[in-house]
Amino acid sequence: MAKNKRKEAARQAAVPAPAGFRAAAWLLPAAAAVWTLVVLFNYKAQNIFFRLNPFDPPLWLANLNRAGALLQYLPQLGLLAVFTLFALSAGGLLLRAAAGPDNEDIGALDWLLFSLGLGYGALSLLTLGLGAAGLLNSSALIVLLGCGLAAGAARFRADFLPRLAALRAEVRTIRFSGLDLVLLFVLFLLGASTLVLTLAPEIFFDSLVYHLGTPAFYVNEGRLLAAPDNLHSASPLLMQMLYAAALLLSDDTLAKLLHFTAGAGLCGTLFAMGRRYAGVTAGLAACVIFLGMPMTGLNLGTTGVEVGAAWFSLLAAYALFLFTAREPEGSGPFDRTLLLAGVLAGLAGGTKYTSLFTVVAGLAVLLLRRPAEGGRGLPAVKQALVFGAVAGLVFSPWMIKNLLFHGNPLYPYFSGLFGGQVVDPFRWGVFNSDCFARDLRAAFGSLAGFWQFLSHPWRLTMSGAGNADFIGPFILLCAPLPFALRLEKTALRHMALFSAVMWALWAFSTTMPRYLLPGLAVMSVLFAALFTGATHKALRWLFLGLLVFSGLYGARWLGMFAESQEGWQVVFGLQKRADYLRSQHSSYPTPYYAAMEYINAELPPDSRVLFVGESRGYYCGRKFAASSVYDDNLLVRAAAEAATPEELQAGLKAAGITHIFLNLGEALRVGDTYRLFPWSERSMAVFSAWWERHARQVWADMRRNNWEQRLLLVYKIEDAPGPGPAPQNYLRELYLRSQKK
Repeated sequence: MAKNKRKEAARQAAVPAPAGFRAAAWLLPAAAAVWTLVVLFNYKAQNIFFRLNPFDPPLWLANLNRAGALLQYLPQLGLLAVFTLFALSAGGLLLRAAAGPDNEDIGALDWLLFSLGLGYGALSLLTLGLGAAGLLNSSALIVLLGCGLAAGAARFRADFLPRLAALRAEVRTIRFSGLDLVLLFVLFLLGASTLVLTLAPEIFFDSLVYHLGTPAFYVNEGRLLAAPDNLHSASPLLMQMLYAAALLLSDDTLAKLLHFTAGAGLCGTLFAMGRRYAGVTAGLAACVIFLGMPMTGLNLGTTGVEVGAAWFSLLAAYALFLFTAREPEGSGPFDRTLLLAGVLAGLAGGTKYTSLFTVVAGLAVLLLRRPAEGGRGLPAVKQALVFGAVAGLVFSPWMIKNLLFHGNPLYPYFSGLFGGQVVDPFRWGVFNSDCFARDLRAAFGSLAGFWQFLSHPWRLTMSGAGNADFIGPFILLCAPLPFALRLEKTALRHMALFSAVMWALWAFSTTMPRYLLPGLAVMSVLFAALFTGATHKALRWLFLGLLVFSGLYGARWLGMFAESQEGWQVVFGLQKRADYLRSQHSSYPTPYYAAMEYINAELPPDSRVLFVGESRGYYCGRKFAASSVYDDNLLVRAAAEAATPEELQAGLKAAGITHIFLNLGEALRVGDTYRLFPWSERSMAVFSAWWERHARQVWADMRRNNWEQRLLLVYKIEDAPGPGPAPQNYLRELYLRSQKK
């Protein structure tokens, strides 16, 4: 009887499926193919991305015969190794304390990634502590690094040696298919192109103003100091304090390499997550998805913060998914993995205010996951409270700093709630406009506005928002996958919920694409797991082919951008660093470096330079005061407060100002847009009288042509009126010109 049943089962299995069933099985791949054609045809029509030849030799390959020039970066690479060893040492000890010595959720590769994240976060907060104590100097940092390395060495045999052995054993179990090798090759191309950008001298405007400008301000002062004239200095500065540590021992190249290392850690985390939830191919695919977005490589090649923010956010999300994917009976409110997730979420929030979305998304996952998974009950509420409290505690140093410096723990936001320093309404509007703040009234005040809100992902993909926010087409191609495919694994459902909350928070607050990078990192894992694990072979191979295609174009685009910025010539020894920084390049208008050379070489070490018409403070080796375009310059403010020229002189002297640096070209470029100089007739009269008595020109570099506008001047502030005529008053001329408009 049993034999007959087996024959019957075999006979039924051999019967072909009905034609309708076969048609249904091909419906999803067919729909995906149609969607692909629609996206790519529109993309090619509206974007230059596909006009590139992806098979052109990469920039680094064309200059491989000059690879010897890369030896110039050996000192920075050596220091990077020291920083990384410190992070692994200190982070490993912190991971043991936070997650426990025998946490079954954390594998060997996970241990490495979590340790590095915790270690770099600790280094940033400890550098902040040195600054608060007035010990922001190279000697104190070396002692700090030495203590961390010594602590790790003391526990090496007991803690680290077994972990490293387990890591070696886990790595040996990884097997790569032929397709995996193709994805690895694409990753290599993306990484090499990004590294060329990383090694080039820093010219990214935001970095020169505050990503490096604020750390340089602290380093020159030797301590943390309020910078009321730089609105950006109030941002959470976790990545910037890492850059401050780099500047204490080296220069911006080491700082850029630290951000590049954060990108490498992020790729490792993407791989670990994809491999855990869907396999090796999914892990590699997640890396290519994320790095293949052109804006990722461009941001990673600078001392920005977005990729660092994405790494800490992804680590927090990973720890959270490890916790929530477990059986709910074993998941209490003080679970070690949950505590780890809270710590990492707090570090993520410390990278920038928008990264606090990570905390909100984590709370949503804890509270909104299915009841069978431990959500929507009193235990979930307790877990959410613990997670939020731990994240808030780790984030609190940045609130304390702002409370002390600005009277508002979340300055410049919520001044109506917390009080403290208030930003001028006009400048606040410009600031929000530059941050692409979402206008909710316009988005929901009409059907046209609402349609623009809903169609924003399409428009963003097709037309972009500038080089730094070029997202590429692949994310839009993957967007329907979570709706079309079943999310069978608990972790994938939680990834989808986390991603949806991150997108919603971003969409309702801003339209700046790079602010979504932390959410896109989680989406990259989700999308990769879905299409590599799809039962439809046609669907799987369609998306894998598109991914390779998109990755190759992304690498080529990064090479093209590196060519346009010309920093590769310094990397490969074809141009001196100083010559490069003296000249104008794309995204580096009205270069000011020549004035910094004079200031650093000729002015006394105790000088304090007031920047006028220029907000980029990095590269100045003397103490300086550089106001952002969203703040009133100290000179304008002091003139408004003074009744006489001598009162203005006394005010500047009380601030310690000894010299003035004027970038007239930059003042002409942005002065009207940002109202850099809101003089009144009275304050201009006071300033002009002061100028005639106390200003003396000591250096100038004035050259102007069709391509470059270098109008740089340095003045010394004299205690007594100097002999001879006063220098030309360009600021008064700008004022008179503005009055005629």
